[in-house]
Amino acid sequence: MKKWIIDRPYIFTSIIFLIIMIFGWRFLYWQEEDYAFLLLLYFIVTLGIRLDDISNKIGDGAVKLKHSSGERDTIVRQLNDIRVSLSALNATLIKLLEEMGKKND
Repeated sequence: MKKWIIDRPYIFTSIIFLIIMIFGWRFLYWQEEDYAFLLLLYFIVTLGIRLDDISNKIGDGAVKLKHSSGERDTIVRQLNDIRVSLSALNATLIKLLEEMGKKND
C-alpha cells in the first residue's frame, strides 16, 4: 500500500482533497470562498510534490562513488575531474568573450 501511494502521489493527493471537499459540502456547508481556498491549497501541495519529484530526479543524477569518499585516490580523481571541467568551462567562456568582442566591434 505504501509503495502504491509513493508511486502515485498525485492520485492520492487528489483523493484526499476530494474527500475534504465532499465533507465540507455535506457537513460544513461551505461557500464558494471555501472551495477556492481549498483549490489554492491543492495547487500548492501539488506544486510541492512536483518540486520534490524534480529534486529527487536531480539528486539521482549525482555521481556515485565506487570507493568510500575518504580514500586518497578517489579524492584525487574527483579533483582531476573538477580541473578538467573547469578547463573546459574556461575555454568555452573565452570563446564566448571573443564572440562578444567581435559583435561589439
